Amino acid sequence: MCANLPYPIMEIVIIQKDCLYAAKYDGETYDEYNRIFEEHGNRELVENFFEIHKWEIGQYYVSELGLSRDEVDAYTQRVVEEAEDFEDYFENLIDNTIDGVSPGISSSFVVLEGFEKEVMPAMKSYGLSRPSMLRVYAIEVSINCLIIFYSGIKIAHSIGESPVLKDNVIPKARRIIAFLEENDITSKEDLNAMLIRKDT
Repeated sequence: MCANLPYPIMEIVIIQKDCLYAAKYDGETYDEYNRIFEEHGNRELVENFFEIHKWEIGQYYVSELGLSRDEVDAYTQRVVEEAEDFEDYFENLIDNTIDGVSPGISSSFVVLEGFEKEVMPAMKSYGLSRPSMLRVYAIEVSINCLIIFYSGIKIAHSIGESPVLKDNVIPKARRIIAFLEENDITSKEDLNAMLIRKDT
């Protein structure tokens, strides 16, 4: 079940009704929830990212991890392991949310800088390792009701300094928030109703 949306979103898909949804962009194989694991858990893809961007890795990560910027294998292994841990972690949080126990899915996310005043803010989640290099981004429609809209590897202090993230996170967050506002979607009930209408 999905809803077709204007550019840059192709559709919103249900991961777990009343709890977790994901954007799926035109031309992408996976929705943004499954892309976390399929792409960031893919050693070849992650290694290619670090080969291209290794000299852009910020000093914070170099110091905290005790790795030089050209230790591509070590950075790759870290991100792949974070993706694997994220999958188990999110599955547990989804189960908790369905069962009505804490911690729920929203507990893994904090508000993204610059979105503090939004009714439906963009959120970010860190991997379980510290320091985490993998980020997952979502719009919080309501408590424990999220739309995953992007994930990526953060190698610098800010999104604006991080390759790939700087071109995707903020624009996609703003577009989805605008779409939700334009369609008066303020709750999981509204979101489900829209998905049902679009699917019929």
